[in-house]
Amino acid sequence: MKTVNRGVYIDLKTDFGFKHCMGEEKAMKSFLNAILSEDYGTIEHLEFLPVEQIRDHPELRGVTFDLRCQLDNGDDVIVEMQNYTHPYFKTRANYYLYNLMDKHIKRGVSWSEREEDIPRLIGVFILGVPMEELKEVVTRTAEFDIDKQTEFWDRMRKYYISLPNFQLAVEKSGLTPKDIWLETIKNLGNMENLDPEIYEIADEALLKLIEKAKVSALSEAEYAQYEAELKVLSNRGTVERYGFEQGIKRGLAEGRAQGIAEGRAEGRAEGLAEGLAEGLAEGRKKEAIRMAKEMKSNGIDKKLITQITRLSLSEIESI
Repeated sequence: MKTVNRGVYIDLKTDFGFKHCMGEEKAMKSFLNAILSEDYGTIEHLEFLPVEQIRDHPELRGVTFDLRCQLDNGDDVIVEMQNYTHPYFKTRANYYLYNLMDKHIKRGVSWSEREEDIPRLIGVFILGVPMEELKEVVTRTAEFDIDKQTEFWDRMRKYYISLPNFQLAVEKSGLTPKDIWLETIKNLGNMENLDPEIYEIADEALLKLIEKAKVSALSEAEYAQYEAELKVLSNRGTVERYGFEQGIKRGLAEGRAQGIAEGRAEGRAEGLAEGLAEGLAEGRKKEAIRMAKEMKSNGIDKKLITQITRLSLSEIESI
């Protein structure tokens, strides 16, 4: 039997914690209203949709979203929690939305036969780790006319929410629903960092989410899954540090060798860059395999393991 402090709450930055707490209509509606209402008005109703998007051709890559819902106006929204650095995350975010677009365009129907455009596709990407080029708490992107600086196509928007950039204002009287939600998502797993005054101004949906997020309310199976994901979350920093350190060593060695041989500073720079990239990739892969083995031994579903480790199903089955 698990023994936990009843005051301990789920870290919403874990895959399990995020889906367990946010996969409920009232909580998601409150959150999306806090983030999107300025642009799209108030959401009165939403419906959760399947998250797995299987491509028609076996050679094409499918995708599984964290959470996906359709708003009362027909807009299709995916909400993703990202907790590790990825050099091409913006490309991946676009891929997710274009994959979603494919589901709204029926095969065999010509463009001239369409009676209306596709619904708006909105991606909300919550980043638990910093992305260097994102300096704001919320960065909104759309397709723009570069010369006129006006929105050229309104069917797709992305919202990047950088939790490391968020700090709760000292003056609580001016807090917005967005502030309260971001404070909760960022710090609920570490209650000592969560400002207690949010309880006084949070709406009913957020208060219910906090109640649902008590670790002591989890079943044995849920707790085992959550505990495994906490290890994954804590190990991701180790993976990246390991890869970085190995890359530094490798890159310096290769850079020196090439620089001496060729007598050019460019050799060092090239070797260093290649070593950094290779070392980081190797470190991540080794740690992902180790974590997959541990999760398999704990009986965690293979599909969930693929989402957490980013290994393919065939790789996991072969471990």
